[in-house]
Order: sequence, then C-alpha cells, then structure tokens
Amino acid sequence: MNRRSMKLIIFGLCIGALLGTFVGNILAFLLPDDSAVKQFFLISYDFTFGSMNSDHLIDLGVIVIDFGFILKFNVCSIIGFGIAYYLLKYFR
Repeated sequence: MNRRSMKLIIFGLCIGALLGTFVGNILAFLLPDDSAVKQFFLISYDFTFGSMNSDHLIDLGVIVIDFGFILKFNVCSIIGFGIAYYLLKYFR
C-alpha cells in the first residue's frame, strides 16, 4: 500500500482551501447585500502569527520589512478543506 507524501497532502489541502475561498468570493458577489446567507459565507476567522503592527518593522528607507502572516478562514475555505480531505482520502 502506497502512502502519500506529506507535501502532497499539504498541497492538496491548501488548494482545497484556496478553491473554497474563491467559491465563497463568487457567492458573495452574486448574493444580495443584506442576505443572511451572504453574511454567513463572509464570516472569516483570522489567525495572526508574527508582527502585524508598526512596532516591529524594519525600516530601511527604501524597503519596510514586517515579519508575520495572517491566516484567514471562512466557511467556504473550511468546506474546501473537507472536500480536499475527502478526495485525498478516498481517491488514491
């Protein structure tokens, strides 16, 4: 039985999250502004790692470097994770 490499699993889950976010943005564009469904799909959860404020910047004059990144998950990206997990698990 062949085992999948960790790179393929991480890549597949990231692609699933990206596609889910893309579908969520399309749904947000198509749905009316005041609908509860649109608000549900646009809820995002942010996880911040590193510095995301101006206290920890390296200002070199020409370039300003800020070390950190933000992960934003919404409902559609979590659905994309689930679909990617299903495809990775059941289609070998």
